[in-house]
Amino acid sequence: MDDVVRLSESSKYKWIFDLVDVSHKFIMLKNFEGEVIYINNVLLRLLGFNHDDIGENYDFFFKNFFLNDAKKVEENIYDVTLNSRYGFTLRFKMVDNFLNSDDGNRICIISTLNFVRSEFNSVGDINAYLDLLYNRFRIIDMVDTGIILIDKRKHIEYVNKAACNLMNVDYKKIFHKDIVKLLKSLDESIEFDEIMSKKIVVYNIKNSGRFLSIEVADTYDDKFFCLVIKDVTEKLRFGEIIEKSEKFNLMGALAVSLIHEIKNSITSIKGFLQLMQLKDKSDPAYFDTIISESDRIIDLVMSYLGVMRNSSDEDETDLNDLIEKYMVLIEAEARQRQIEIIKKLNEVPVVKIDNNQLKQILLNVFQNAFQAIGIGGKICLTTRFNSYKNKVIIKIADNGCGIDRENLKKVAMPLFTTKKDGTGLGLSICKNILSKYGGDLKILSKKGVGTIVNIYLELKK
Repeated sequence: MDDVVRLSESSKYKWIFDLVDVSHKFIMLKNFEGEVIYINNVLLRLLGFNHDDIGENYDFFFKNFFLNDAKKVEENIYDVTLNSRYGFTLRFKMVDNFLNSDDGNRICIISTLNFVRSEFNSVGDINAYLDLLYNRFRIIDMVDTGIILIDKRKHIEYVNKAACNLMNVDYKKIFHKDIVKLLKSLDESIEFDEIMSKKIVVYNIKNSGRFLSIEVADTYDDKFFCLVIKDVTEKLRFGEIIEKSEKFNLMGALAVSLIHEIKNSITSIKGFLQLMQLKDKSDPAYFDTIISESDRIIDLVMSYLGVMRNSSDEDETDLNDLIEKYMVLIEAEARQRQIEIIKKLNEVPVVKIDNNQLKQILLNVFQNAFQAIGIGGKICLTTRFNSYKNKVIIKIADNGCGIDRENLKKVAMPLFTTKKDGTGLGLSICKNILSKYGGDLKILSKKGVGTIVNIYLELKK
């Protein structure tokens, strides 16, 4: 192309672009080969586009998107029909003339377009029409729901911005293209006929982790179909959470009922033992031991019942003194297993938690650590105050077998266990207890290296 006519590449001719852009007429500029090198603002706006949509390649865009039909009427007059972004066509009379410089040299071809059988009587009428279209479709472009308009040939006539974003496509590359091929490019499992027959289908988009619902909407026009696309990934995940929550609530209700029956049975056994003790005084130590163990079982089940019912008694807890008290029992078991426990208890504020339930948490975590460590292993217990989170942290780190990545996601879920005789309730109960007091439990682990359990405790107000 001659340098003189390559207007789109030369700032020297920017004044021509500016001139046609302020005009209220519909204007295109062409080079002497008939290639479109510029389209002014008012024509682009009428067709639903702007210069950013097109970039530099006006000729490609005009021939592949805008031009529907063109017939030569006279030497420099054409009857053209153009496609709009809004799904309908507009018919124009296009007149070509040369644009000359002051010295009489031809610069390019200027094409002026006028409506055929137009209902517009003035520039004001055109602007009002454009404002109406613009405002209507701007609203459609603002929504986060994807909308695609398709003709009977399954060609795309309109796509809003949300649809382009959801499908990660460029409008220019899919306009007037086959919807079937577009959907297949998202995922081979997507079937257009299935969507049209079922009216709504949800697809798991390959390699994205996203779920898209594609729904057929009524256009009240036999010439077009409308597809509505939504990202339902979070909605499905929320549904899974609700389903799990309902299961946990059911498990909790069953556990409360079971624990209540166990308590009643043990209380009855204890009562009959006390009656037997009054009659048989030969070996009182045996009866005392059995009754003591019965009391311990009752205390244990009542403790679990308190967890299920979300009791939240609080004690004024000096954490380090409490840990030292409970560690006597834990350290005794550690010595039997030949496991070393290293304590680093730093000064911390008073925390908000029931003493007995803190004991239950520590026992659960240390039991897990003992089972993961062999002879000669180590466990490090640290307390510290985190001023950023405004919480006290109990850190229990071991050098045991560790947990693989897949199981690490599940260890605190109710009923999940990898142990042959495990219940899968220990850590989930710990998290439940801590959540009542505004605390939390986080687990870090690497297979073959070890595990760190961080227990976060809320400060006493």
